[in-house]
Amino acid sequence: MEALQAGDPDRVGGYRLVGRLGAGGMGQVFLGRSAGGRPVAVKVVRPEYGTDAGFRRSFAREVEAARRVGGFYTAQVIDADPHAERPWLVSAYVPGPSLQTAVTEHGTLPAKTLRVLAAGLAEGLGAVHNCALVHRDLKPGNVILATDGPRVIDFGIARALEATTHTATGVISGTPAYMSPEQARGDTDITPASDVFSLGSVLAFASTGTSPFGSGHPAAVLYRIVQEEPDLSLVDNELRGLVSACLAKDPAARPEMAEILRAFAGADASDDWLPQRVTTLIGDVEAEVGCDADESDASDASDDSERDGLGGRASRDGATRRDTAAPDSRPRRGLSRFVPGRRRAAADTPRTLAEPDSVEWGWNGLPWGATVADFRARFSAATQENGEWWVTGRGPETFCDVVMNTQYGFNERGRLYLVVFYPEAEDRERLPVAVLTTMGAPDGSTTKWTRGEVVVDVKVAGIAASITHLGFDDAR
Repeated sequence: MEALQAGDPDRVGGYRLVGRLGAGGMGQVFLGRSAGGRPVAVKVVRPEYGTDAGFRRSFAREVEAARRVGGFYTAQVIDADPHAERPWLVSAYVPGPSLQTAVTEHGTLPAKTLRVLAAGLAEGLGAVHNCALVHRDLKPGNVILATDGPRVIDFGIARALEATTHTATGVISGTPAYMSPEQARGDTDITPASDVFSLGSVLAFASTGTSPFGSGHPAAVLYRIVQEEPDLSLVDNELRGLVSACLAKDPAARPEMAEILRAFAGADASDDWLPQRVTTLIGDVEAEVGCDADESDASDASDDSERDGLGGRASRDGATRRDTAAPDSRPRRGLSRFVPGRRRAAADTPRTLAEPDSVEWGWNGLPWGATVADFRARFSAATQENGEWWVTGRGPETFCDVVMNTQYGFNERGRLYLVVFYPEAEDRERLPVAVLTTMGAPDGSTTKWTRGEVVVDVKVAGIAASITHLGFDDAR
């Protein structure tokens, strides 16, 4: 767990935040405390999704459904506010590492642990499916290992993300290495059988330390998921047959979750189901959370009044902001200039907002914060679609030698904040690679990153990329 950073909220709803647990595609996850002192996981939605009406509607539906999910092997959703300025949800906190962390840092899991893991995940996913939900993003990072068994987290969230206007028909959501073929193709009818496929991939990872479809650029991994057979040569002998069945390309050929559970009915999630190295890691997590709770409780009475009255900015969702650093002192992530043929900017190049060829400045000569009138003056042939969206049609947008449709989004104040590119089908496989290279993704493969107030979100096998400006000075 990391300490809260400048700009993080101190409170969300009725929950006091004490540290950072991590981040995902939807937002930042914090460790929080309920009014009675119980530890909880608080997920706060990214600002760009909070401004999207489609996301809010879907998020409200999915949260309502997720709150009905019970069972021993899920982290129950216990509270949420989809109508807050930045929507949030609260789930039970499970003191333990993710499967991703445990395997990456301490190695693959033994046969006994794998059997308990398979049974627990099957039961947890069965509980999700019984509430008419499909997880859609089961991966090692969404499995938490506790002393009394695994827990499935973040169920239902991927579907809410699909509803945002930052995506469109044919855009996929989820984590490429653990998607089903139907997700990789962008199919709209995603069933529980998709989670069965993801479960097979997760179990293969737990047994071997790698995805059964290998690594590399997401576009290449997705191709292998759809077209090639998995490498199961190193999967535990007891699991190999089941994992192979789960990874059938045809959803109808995969086993039902109930069948998987019956196959491991004798698995016992006793105190020693995990190897000692992972149990020690859980003990470290429990100790860290306990120490933070003691320190926070001791200072809570004296700190709250000062934070609310003097030290922070209260937002409409009830979250009190921590003091923010001066703009020039904010940490920056790497991002090259957004123009083909330009060299990547040096990592230590000072951040400016005056470069007309920088993604931070705007796109195609139109600065962030430009009005609809400014847009129409520049693109006189543009047409309006879907209410707030303006589409240029076939050009003049050209990026990486591909001419494509481009949409410009304006916020409720009529200012430009979003640009989205739509390549033709024949360009969708090669364009994401070119986009990542040209735009300077931090590691050459990251599909979503930020620099300053700009978010770059590359969609593999669908929309090429979207650029979101999180805010701008009204005086601009």
